Amino acid sequence: MNPRIYLLALGTFTVGTEGYVIAGVLPDVAHDLHSTVSVCGQMVTVFALVYAIAGPPLIGQFQHVPLKRLLIWAAVGFAAANVLAAVAPDIATLAVARVLAALGAALFAAPAAAAAAALSKPEELPRAIAVTAGGNAVALTLGAPIGTVVGAALGWRASFAFVAALALVTALSVLAWLPDVPGTAGATAGRLNLLRRGPVRWGLVTTFGLFLAAYTMYTYLSPIAHRATGLGSTGVAALMVVFGAGGFTGGRLIGSVLKKHALAKVLRTVLLLIAGFLAVLTLLTIAHIPTTARVIAFPLLFAFGLAWWSGGISQQTRLAGLAPEQRSQALGLHFSAQFLGVAVAGALGGLTLSTAGAAGVPAVAAAIALAALVSVRQVLPAAHVAGPATEAAPTAARGTTRVE
Repeated sequence: MNPRIYLLALGTFTVGTEGYVIAGVLPDVAHDLHSTVSVCGQMVTVFALVYAIAGPPLIGQFQHVPLKRLLIWAAVGFAAANVLAAVAPDIATLAVARVLAALGAALFAAPAAAAAAALSKPEELPRAIAVTAGGNAVALTLGAPIGTVVGAALGWRASFAFVAALALVTALSVLAWLPDVPGTAGATAGRLNLLRRGPVRWGLVTTFGLFLAAYTMYTYLSPIAHRATGLGSTGVAALMVVFGAGGFTGGRLIGSVLKKHALAKVLRTVLLLIAGFLAVLTLLTIAHIPTTARVIAFPLLFAFGLAWWSGGISQQTRLAGLAPEQRSQALGLHFSAQFLGVAVAGALGGLTLSTAGAAGVPAVAAAIALAALVSVRQVLPAAHVAGPATEAAPTAARGTTRVE
């Protein structure tokens, strides 16, 4: 595999770190900006909603710009947005910074995937996609916890400054070592054509439900964990490390699982496990027995991260298999549905926290995971799934799907 693809993973690591780190510093942001945790949680909603809605048309506007140049300026813009967040005097300025950060992230993530494909030989494409997406997994495991620890030690503004520094390193690395690669025109039209396919739409509903359930809890992990376990910022950072480690482990294992089991069965199992883990977290929060909760919380978060990340990669497999001739466009739609779920999660979780308290948040998330089960339909047969990013079999290329 072309080693320069690791530069793209650095970029997805940076974008992922910014997206995850805010969950660990929400109480500090709320206190400093004289707001509430629920209101500040909407900064996650702002970022994700802008990414989901503005991303595809924005990428269409820049589709003729060379990918290397686009990646550099996207990273620079992302850095500038995080500098603005670090010095924001009020919640309105922070919201503007999150909008700009979302635009920078959208302009980096999809072109990074296209660049990875352009730099890869056909037989190396699966690994290239896995490495590029792996930056986000490492962000969940290391980036967000490190940013949270930085915020706990130096203040929440330092967390955003940390991300800005990562973005500048990304821009300089791409400038120095990434070769010129061709762009991909017509991506926006491809996405619109894919939306006319029923199986693709069902797949996007599952993606939306999966991330809505996960982020309804994750965005408000700090107040939930504090209520259930009594842990402060450092403890929440430790839970993030464990959660991310579970996600990283799931990413390493899910390919083998998909070779042995039907994709629909895997997705249903994942959603049931997530619902069960969220139910246990609800009980821990209601019981409010810190000593017991601390013993259970860490393995619980590890298992939750493993299940959730496995579901996300399974969904990428599903969408890529349903449209093997338009894989990048299908995955672009997957990411839009993902961030739409994240956006709604910030609003829904904040509303639930304000009206039902910390215990209500994982309870609502569990109900969403159960509801998402009905959308697991019209997926590829197990025999056609060779891994998270493999080419679909010829019958799949002709659009054959079945309900499992």
